[in-house]
Amino acid sequence: MADYYTPTVIDPVIPISAMQPIERLFLAKVFDEEVTSEAAYYYSEDGANDLIYLPADEVRAALDAVTPETSRLAQKLIDEQPDTILGDEEIELDMCGDLWPDVLQDIVRRSSDLDHLTVTMAFTCSKMRPDGFGGLAMLITASSIRSESTHTLFDRFYKEAAANGEIRHGDS
Repeated sequence: MADYYTPTVIDPVIPISAMQPIERLFLAKVFDEEVTSEAAYYYSEDGANDLIYLPADEVRAALDAVTPETSRLAQKLIDEQPDTILGDEEIELDMCGDLWPDVLQDIVRRSSDLDHLTVTMAFTCSKMRPDGFGGLAMLITASSIRSESTHTLFDRFYKEAAANGEIRHGDS
């Protein structure tokens, strides 16, 4: 059986003052976090966690400092987990891979120190399989999230080469 990994790096470091408490709590569960007195560095050796658990009491405290209008994460928690937030159980968040880019974008939108964040991901595999290698680059600004994988880049290369008559066909 092959193991797939997605080492991930977010750059630059994010000023602690740019994050709302709920975002910091969330990002520290999705990624590994290294904190200095002024900034947090987020990364993962294996890949972002898609399923996380947040203590309800910590979520309640973190939500006190935020409004749903400035945080899509806060809005999602309030909309989808209202009873759990008020209880004593942990809050389970699945599909975090769909949410963390929005959280990072909300931070950029509010920050006077950041105008962008980059996310670099490597796709690796414990066995030499063609589908187990590649990568993804993401640029997050206040107005957009752009990303492209090596697979989409190869698709573009194939189309250009076919249009130029260099190859008869190509697909990734």
